[in-house]
Amino acid sequence: PLGARASQRATFPRLPPADRPNRGEASEMAPKTEPTPYTRARRAYSALQKERLSAECGAYLPAVLEGCPQAIKKQAIPASEKDAETIKGLFPSTYDTPLVEFTAGSNGEAAASRQPIKVGVVLSGGQAPGGHNVIAGIFDGIKQWNPDSEMIGFLDGPHGIFSGNFVEITSEIMDGFRNTGGFDMLGSGRHKIETDEQFENSMAVCNAIGLDGLVVIGGDDSNTNGAVLAEYFKKHGCKTKVVGAPKTIDGDLKCPPHIPISFGFDTACKTYATLVGNVAVDALSAQKYYHIVRLMGRSASNIALEVALLTRPNACLLGEEVARDKKSLRDLTVDLADMIQERSKAGKDYGVIVLPEGLIEFIPEFERLMSELNDKLASPGVEATEESVLKALSPENAECFKYLPDFIRAQLLLDRDPHGNVQVTKIETEKLLAATVSTELEQRRAAGSYKGCFKAQFHAYGYEGRAGMPTIFDASYCYALGATAATLLAHGLTGLIASVKNLLAPAKEWQCGGVPVTSLCVIERRKGKDKPVIRKALTELEGPLSQPCTAYMKIRDELRMLDAYTIPGPIQYDMENCKSSLDIPMTLQLELGKSMKPLGKVPEPKKMGDFLYAPQAVEARSELQQWRSARKHQVPASLTEKSIAAVRLHEVQATMCAEQDMSYMRKFFTSIEAPLIELRATEGRDSVPQNQRIGIVFCGRQAPGCHDLLCGVVDMLRTSDGSKVFGFVGGTHGLFEKQAVELTPEICKAYVGSGGLELLGRTVDRLKTDEELERARAACEELQLTGLVLVGGARTNTDAAFVAEHFRKQRSKTAVVGVPCGIEGNMVNEFVEASIGFDSAAKAVAQLVGNTAIDGSSARKYYYFLRIMDGAATGGRISSSHLALEVALQTKPNMLLLTEEVDEKRFSLRELVKEVADMVASRAADGNNFGTILVAEGLLAAIPEFRTLISELEAVPMPNTP
Repeated sequence: PLGARASQRATFPRLPPADRPNRGEASEMAPKTEPTPYTRARRAYSALQKERLSAECGAYLPAVLEGCPQAIKKQAIPASEKDAETIKGLFPSTYDTPLVEFTAGSNGEAAASRQPIKVGVVLSGGQAPGGHNVIAGIFDGIKQWNPDSEMIGFLDGPHGIFSGNFVEITSEIMDGFRNTGGFDMLGSGRHKIETDEQFENSMAVCNAIGLDGLVVIGGDDSNTNGAVLAEYFKKHGCKTKVVGAPKTIDGDLKCPPHIPISFGFDTACKTYATLVGNVAVDALSAQKYYHIVRLMGRSASNIALEVALLTRPNACLLGEEVARDKKSLRDLTVDLADMIQERSKAGKDYGVIVLPEGLIEFIPEFERLMSELNDKLASPGVEATEESVLKALSPENAECFKYLPDFIRAQLLLDRDPHGNVQVTKIETEKLLAATVSTELEQRRAAGSYKGCFKAQFHAYGYEGRAGMPTIFDASYCYALGATAATLLAHGLTGLIASVKNLLAPAKEWQCGGVPVTSLCVIERRKGKDKPVIRKALTELEGPLSQPCTAYMKIRDELRMLDAYTIPGPIQYDMENCKSSLDIPMTLQLELGKSMKPLGKVPEPKKMGDFLYAPQAVEARSELQQWRSARKHQVPASLTEKSIAAVRLHEVQATMCAEQDMSYMRKFFTSIEAPLIELRATEGRDSVPQNQRIGIVFCGRQAPGCHDLLCGVVDMLRTSDGSKVFGFVGGTHGLFEKQAVELTPEICKAYVGSGGLELLGRTVDRLKTDEELERARAACEELQLTGLVLVGGARTNTDAAFVAEHFRKQRSKTAVVGVPCGIEGNMVNEFVEASIGFDSAAKAVAQLVGNTAIDGSSARKYYYFLRIMDGAATGGRISSSHLALEVALQTKPNMLLLTEEVDEKRFSLRELVKEVADMVASRAADGNNFGTILVAEGLLAAIPEFRTLISELEAVPMPNTP
């Protein structure tokens, strides 16, 4: 593994006894002053990680920082005039720190003429993508200043500073983390340097190491804490200068024009937008669910707004708007119910709703309820029961409490923190809203105004976005921030936070400098004390930074009824060919004066049975979708010409089922020894069948790649004169009802490389009964189909065999073939190596698992249990775990719990728990109190005792059941 070599380690002096501060018996341990051996190098990399590791970071360096830039000092303008004197009194030594802007300097000054510097770095607070590139920018920056400069990293956050827990960062270590996500290179922590002893120890460690500078990579609180440390060091004559870098995925550390955005926001939002786009396509494909998505953002709705601008859901709730307009829970409920009712009238019982996790805390009535509830439950004589609480609450709060769903009321009464307060952050807001909306809709149904169907699917995206591989923007921005911080320290400056702006321009044209943290601070009352803090940047509804919100408000009403979803697709890194890989955050674009692409023309949907058919134009697709649609498909050599005339069919060898099953199979099928067919390229040109009419039916779950299957059929049939391809809208139901549309190259072009089944939809119905088989035959004959393609999993392809047999017996001219499709991957045998969608699904899930695993190894305090979708239990009592296994092979979690293994070994629940506990204990013995465990979705059903329990419970009559 990559790591520091002993021979390369610098020698660090021990802290002389005389310099150590006096400590009483209750004092903390004396800090260490020698480096810890580095043991956190990554042991394996994915192919994409290797490619990103090799990407040249120098391309991200703004031109102004090349050579020896000049520092132009200017007077900083305080964020609050009324707080200026108070802040000056708190920072007497650093308050007059000037704002700095760098200009291009001379390239002629040799690095050898500049004195080497020694710089430390610490990661503080929650993870954000790009942190490793900040460190890389600092490392390269000080080496550019002087190749003999040295860098050390404090482990696990600010605690590493005052405890002296640090490592020397060598080029070998640094090169193992460039352009990668997470904070696992050093680890992070949420400690603050607050007590006198912590400040004394921090200064002692920095003095002993001989640090010229320290970079604090963190959010608003961390950078404020860094400014306090800079003040302490300067006041006490410590040579260590302190500067910061702005970090937070929440997007609430933003102080224009100097700090236009915090790093990590772009990657997190694009990660979430990918997922929201995916569920939007799922909504269009199934047309029976409302996907309600909760996103990170407790104190601000910046993430929710950015994702809404990127994906254009039917509704996005903004906490700041709720607070401003003093909206009640009922107001929100009625508004969503109105939208759902109107969509239902248009035949749309589906949609996508996005909301921030902190939404509930913005609702004024809820805030009042929580406050009184905490007080009353702390009072003697008030028990944690509904009856007792309702008697104690004021009439207004009692009404609010009664309006909440049963499970939320129970959670408020029973789920409390160590101080006895309601844990509002644990309330699943999306389920709360779904419950109140469902109740409202049922009341309307009873009144006769609503006749639709409301089914909710819930999603909560959070930690998956904190440690992902940084986007090109975050990788570039972070590297520039790190290089800027290094340059600030090389110029002997302190108390500043790195500033990189002019972000609409290419990276080489970005402007760099530093802004005094004190000039960004205001005074806020926290825990009974006045504290200097950097004001959090909430979503602006009005004012100088309200452009993103204004842009969303302009299209919000249209989005309620339209299906104008934009599908951003996965994050891209092809800077040369894929223009969208260079996109900066949409909210930042709007704040910097760029306009948003208007809503495209959405076609009027045509109702075909229960499905709305609305083919999209290429122009309506996202930029990434359009780029993908222009790419050529990779196909086997025999198909490169995309011509039926260039392919010849060859019978290879006979097939047969298992010998013991042959007599049984003959009851159903005329032939059970049909030959394998192989397609081979041919130089000769045989005559091509003409006037073919091929129908395609999607029979199972949607899977990535199905639209490309349509493109393949259409492209091949173009070489057959008079031939046509028809897609049945609505799956097998559409086949029975003859809901067929002709698929042309123009229609298919908009769906190349796109996911889902939004064009034709699908069904879970099966072609099994004699009546269904005959209806299918009659439809094919009426439409004069010469071929029928059934697309689905094991069940569908089994049905295809029965359909083919029925057609043969009825002397139908329609040939039938099946296509293996399903993200579960359970249709794999010696003839079928893979099914459509399995690879895409596995990679999509593996990305999230990988992000989460890196998040765990960064925070080093959580175990993540991740449940992975599995395959249906076709022909067996348990489901398959192919997807979980594939994801595990790609991500290497600490443990994988497979359904098949548990079933084979007949594990009891107790034995399974012991397996997990033994692993956790073993890792704890090595000091690793974190990890990742993958669990196959059908695991519990494989445990014999659990199966028995479920069987008995199912036999117990439900209440009020005769």
